[in-house]
Amino acid sequence: MALFKNRYKTESNRLKNWDYSREAIYFIILVTQNRECIFGAIEAGKMILNANGKIIETELLKSIVIREHWFFHNWIIMPNHIHLLIEIVSPIQTHDVETHCSASLQTILSRKPNSISSFVAIFKSVTTKQINSQHNINALQCDSTEFQNKIWQSNYHDHIVRNYNSFEKIYHYIKNNPKNWNMDSINSY
Repeated sequence: MALFKNRYKTESNRLKNWDYSREAIYFIILVTQNRECIFGAIEAGKMILNANGKIIETELLKSIVIREHWFFHNWIIMPNHIHLLIEIVSPIQTHDVETHCSASLQTILSRKPNSISSFVAIFKSVTTKQINSQHNINALQCDSTEFQNKIWQSNYHDHIVRNYNSFEKIYHYIKNNPKNWNMDSINSY
């Protein structure tokens, strides 16, 4: 692991010299911190969302609407991760900074607008804030202390889909993920 300013820096898993705002199909996996099952549970081969999972679903649906040059081919929220199969259809030629809800400007400025990394950073920021806020409302009702929890692992997995066979496999993998939960490598239980 490399050092940067006397701190360990995780090496990027991203494809070198690839522009992640470029037209392509991307398979993205976001995993919760410590693979904790905080979005719901699998029952009879179907994902049942809890309050946290519903926050994730709402933000994904907002993302689908506001990213008009992206096509979300398939996605699923699992108990401790989400899968996304996203196609960037046509890059937006703009100098505006992409914003979404209350994501911090500092987070956004360090990433290229309309890129996968920008989307992931904003999505994680917004959902973490909302989930923590929901827990704080519940904690206040119970005279408990304020809740601040890291929801997501700091990195994410991405794969650039290069052909139709790969697309088909990933599409069906996402579709059947709840049925195959007991065999899923991300399922830590």
